[in-house]
Amino acid sequence: MNRRELLIQSASSISSLAVGVSIAGTAAAAPSSPAKAASPNYEKLIETTSKCITTGQACLSHCQKELAQGNKVMAECLQSVLELVATCESLQKLASYGSVYTKEQAQLSAKVCGDCAKICEKHAHHMAPCKACMDACKDCEKACQAV
Repeated sequence: MNRRELLIQSASSISSLAVGVSIAGTAAAAPSSPAKAASPNYEKLIETTSKCITTGQACLSHCQKELAQGNKVMAECLQSVLELVATCESLQKLASYGSVYTKEQAQLSAKVCGDCAKICEKHAHHMAPCKACMDACKDCEKACQAV
């Protein structure tokens, strides 16, 4: 490496560092957003969505096994639980961030949880994963409605 290349590389590194320091200084000087400063405590919501996701994933596995054995009745359940897990994962993340969109997502999640619970109820009396999912869905639905 010759002097010219060394000087160019050094200047590039110094300018990158200066930009980084400038950005960091701007972020530190900026006031925190009012939405973040006033974010509510969503601990119960995070807890119930976590349980709903966990039982939902167990139910997904159960549905897949049943479908592989030819039990086509589980197709509706599988679709419902796929939607449930996706919705609850989204809600859990928004709630943990204290997002201003948490309430809107909680309304949607309450509906998805309620619908999934109704579908799980069809199998809850003879399939343990369905009962666990149904119970978690009902708890999560209540927590979502409370937001």
